[in-house]
Amino acid sequence: MKLHLIAATLLLFSTLNARDVVLDTSTSLLWQDAPDNADLSITYYEAEEYCAKLKIDQYQNFRIPTLNELQSLVDYTKYKPAIISGFNYTEDGTYWTTTPFADDSSETWTISFSKGERNVKGKHYSRYVRCVQKVK
Repeated sequence: MKLHLIAATLLLFSTLNARDVVLDTSTSLLWQDAPDNADLSITYYEAEEYCAKLKIDQYQNFRIPTLNELQSLVDYTKYKPAIISGFNYTEDGTYWTTTPFADDSSETWTISFSKGERNVKGKHYSRYVRCVQKVK
């Protein structure tokens, strides 16, 4: 498999031969990076279904990332979008995570790639999603 290595924020990423994915070699997380989801703003529940049904080349079994997983992509030296190098399709808006807000189960933590801020949002609002999966 042909790999292109990209050093970014002390992490190594690989763009695989498969299109529309980026592999974080330090965590074995495979991230979706596709033009067709860059403008996709959906509710949390729609995002769960979208990630569960997502198939990119031979990769499937995607999910919404946790807060810590998604925050690992933030580059605080960048602005709009505040994301590490190696990703081509990122809106500078707010993205879903699966990390629930402790005070209200109808809300979850989100990351804004405008400035890299963490926020809490109601699951019925529309936000962006970047699906992820753990690879072996």
